[in-house]
Amino acid sequence: MRATGHLTALVLALLFCMPLTGCLGGAGEDDSSPITMAVHYESTSGTITERIQNNAVLSQTGVELSFDFARVTSKAGAMKSFTLDPGDDDDGSNAVTVNANERAEIAYTYLTHGLFTVTLSATDEADNNAELSLTVRIDKTIDWTQSNTDDPDVMIVSTVPDCDCPNAEKITVDSTISNPEDLVPATQVTTTWHLIDPDGEQQAFHTEQIGDGQEAAWTHSQYNLGSGEWTLEVTIDSGNDSISIHHIVSVLYEALESTPNPLVLETPGETGDSLFVLRNEK
Repeated sequence: MRATGHLTALVLALLFCMPLTGCLGGAGEDDSSPITMAVHYESTSGTITERIQNNAVLSQTGVELSFDFARVTSKAGAMKSFTLDPGDDDDGSNAVTVNANERAEIAYTYLTHGLFTVTLSATDEADNNAELSLTVRIDKTIDWTQSNTDDPDVMIVSTVPDCDCPNAEKITVDSTISNPEDLVPATQVTTTWHLIDPDGEQQAFHTEQIGDGQEAAWTHSQYNLGSGEWTLEVTIDSGNDSISIHHIVSVLYEALESTPNPLVLETPGETGDSLFVLRNEK
């Protein structure tokens, strides 16, 4: 009986909360609107990946984020439209608006990195509007390879975000250089990694001697980046072997994204009731 009483109290609390404007909404919601912005989203971050081989871009994988407006309601009538402005342009031209009678979910794929301010808005049939704002974090990883070269190319890493937002927090480098085994007598090579900032100043370096058929690795994290194009260079300091290079470089932002707000369905209790548990965006 005590468990049933607690369940009943929870149901009443939810029923009381749901009609109130802003009760279940996210940051930046308009409390003066009759619209309750109960929007749900599983994720607010991700990493785009670019693969480059011998200076040719092989592929780029974006980050798709989805926003579910199905539980957005208005005390003034039915909903008319929902809009997602992803915040990755200067004029809002990438905004997506859908008819509320046809769709309740909007998905968007980010192809550039940054800390984006996302605006979610809704309009009811009485032309009332409400919106809320979220922060989305999109990092970038570049998988860069060059094979059998005695004149390594330079890898360019842009830390310029595609938004009016803070610069990336850091660059991480995870790189491996291989000295392929040859049929000729074994040859040792000496190589050096150089990480150069946008002003042309070397900020980090690492040197390794690599025997025939061997490989060497370098990992590094670079902070205080500023905004611009960094370069990762490899030099062959001695030896005449060709080498193979595999860089994995990530541009990473501080974890300032909004907390995800998924819709969680609770298992029905003993009374047969089923509850929607709605977690507020923080």
